[in-house]
Amino acid sequence: MSTCSDTVNGRTVSDIVWSCLTTIFLCTWVAIHPNIPAPYESSLEIGLRRLGIVIMALIAPEIIILLAMRQWIASRRLAKEHHSEGWTQTHGFVALMGGFMLFNGDKALYTLSPKELDRLWRNGKIEFPKISKEDIEDKSKGDIISKGFVIIQTTWFVLQCIARGVEGLAITELELVTLAFAVLNLATYALWWNKPLNVQRSIPVRLSDEGHVSNQAIKEEEVHGMFNRAAQRIIELWSSQFWERILLPKSPSGAMTADGFTTGAKKVSSFYAGDRGHDVWNATLPSAAFAVIFGAVHCIGWSFEFPSHVHEILWRTCSLVITCMPVAMVSLVKLIHILLGIRDRRDDIAADVSEIFRNGVGVMAGIILPILYVVARMILLVESFLLLKSLPPGAFQTVQWTTFIPHV
Repeated sequence: MSTCSDTVNGRTVSDIVWSCLTTIFLCTWVAIHPNIPAPYESSLEIGLRRLGIVIMALIAPEIIILLAMRQWIASRRLAKEHHSEGWTQTHGFVALMGGFMLFNGDKALYTLSPKELDRLWRNGKIEFPKISKEDIEDKSKGDIISKGFVIIQTTWFVLQCIARGVEGLAITELELVTLAFAVLNLATYALWWNKPLNVQRSIPVRLSDEGHVSNQAIKEEEVHGMFNRAAQRIIELWSSQFWERILLPKSPSGAMTADGFTTGAKKVSSFYAGDRGHDVWNATLPSAAFAVIFGAVHCIGWSFEFPSHVHEILWRTCSLVITCMPVAMVSLVKLIHILLGIRDRRDDIAADVSEIFRNGVGVMAGIILPILYVVARMILLVESFLLLKSLPPGAFQTVQWTTFIPHV
């Protein structure tokens, strides 16, 4: 392994790893804005769910930018629809987070979707929730200082990578991986800037007629313990179709069209972004563009010096895969919609043929390509650490002016 003899004007491998891991941590754990948990969930459940989202962000960060884009568009739409009630985009985000809980007296019934909230209000069942943007922000665990810290660290990392490229200094593969996270994180953070962070309790919305309680709401009052809920969830997944309940919702194609709202539940899913069909393509196309940029950053390493031809082929191939995958996924999902239209409009052999093709394309978009993508991502992550063993001398030199920018 190469080392840097000038530790004053240089850096070590541990310095490189520390700056990269710190930036990746900020781009995943700190930057994630989760939805509001159910009132009966424990801190352990909340933490495990967030950990799961972080792992997904590490493997497929494009899904996070798609979620943020869908929520940003939906929250702006909700703010416009309820502008006369004083709503801002922050109110729209709260509604999408599961931030309004229907109460019958002091009893929590279920989380209100934006559509259900609007329906009950227009039917005179509830009073429209009156809460100011300042009160919502008071519930948020994030402020301009904490958010600014994330942005400063991310911006510093991007600038120092650009500066290294301008001065002809070597950039490590781990820094390329981190740079891709940083670029995507800046976009995600901008989209979620007005979204409250780590809110733990919903805002109560009380029925005007406290005697009006739906049968569904009464059914939802029974809440099992954490381990019983986990066991019940496992049984449901085991007895359900593998395609519909496990693979599809976690794939990019599922994230593009997933609804994620269960009527009568006391929370929304981690990836709820409004009713299905609202602004899906308006969010998908720019998100796909960001995803292509994310993959293209890895392609910067195309001309890097690798210790062996195998490492070179692996890096180049996997970089191409994650760069081209968003375009392939969007194209396949669009093709599925076209085939569905043919099936619905025709009742002859063309409908049967389109259904067969749709199933084949669905397997490709929902199973094969996501598995290929995950494999490519894992290879790139592993390679970025393995290649630290054979860095060129230029990788240990620093751009002096970037050290004056506050960072960790």
